[in-house]
Amino acid sequence: MYLKFLAVLFISILSGCSVVVHNKTNDPMAITFIGSYFMTSKDGFLYEARCADINATVQSTEWCTGVQAFNSGNQYATTPANYQAYKSSQKKWDEKLFTKLAFEKQRSIISPLPKGTILKITKLVQYPWGTNGYYWAIRATMTTPEGNQLEIELPTNRVLAFPTWLQDYGVQELPRFKPEFLTGCTNAKIISDSHFLKTNR
Repeated sequence: MYLKFLAVLFISILSGCSVVVHNKTNDPMAITFIGSYFMTSKDGFLYEARCADINATVQSTEWCTGVQAFNSGNQYATTPANYQAYKSSQKKWDEKLFTKLAFEKQRSIISPLPKGTILKITKLVQYPWGTNGYYWAIRATMTTPEGNQLEIELPTNRVLAFPTWLQDYGVQELPRFKPEFLTGCTNAKIISDSHFLKTNR
C-alpha cells in the first residue's frame, strides 16, 4: 500500500500536478483570518458535501457538511430560489445540485440556513487541484439551534460547490469573500452562558 502511494505521488509530480496539502491555519499569514467572524448575506442551506480532506497529506476528498446560498449562480447553473422551491421539486434539485457517482446514495439538502447566520473561520488550507495548482479550502463553525458547534466547509471550489463565495483565484494572498454571500462581522461574540453567537446591530 505504501509503495502504491509513493508511485501515485511520483507520477503526479512528473505530470506537473499539485498533490501536497498545505495547512496554513497556524501560519503567520492567517493570523488575522483564523478566528474572524462573518455573517451570511442570503438565506441558504446546509447539505451533504463532497469536501477537501484537509487532514490528508495529499489530495483526496471526504464527506462533510457544506453550505450554499439560495437564489445564486448564473444563467447556466443556479440554486433554488428558496427552501420551499427546493422541497416542491426535491428530486429534480437533488439530481441537479449534487452529482451522484457510482455506488453513492443521492445527496440532498440537510436543512435551510437563515440569512444572518454567524460563521467563525477555523481552518485555512492550500489544497491541491491537479494542473490548476491550489485553491483555498476553508472550514468554519456555526452554532446550531440546539447549541452545538457544527463544522462546515465554505464553497471555494466551483467544481465541488458552485457558486464559489471567493472573490479571487489563487492562494498567494488571504481569501476574500464576495459580499453577496458573506460580510465581515467584527462585533459578533460568544455569550458564554448560552453558547449561542450574538450580534449587536
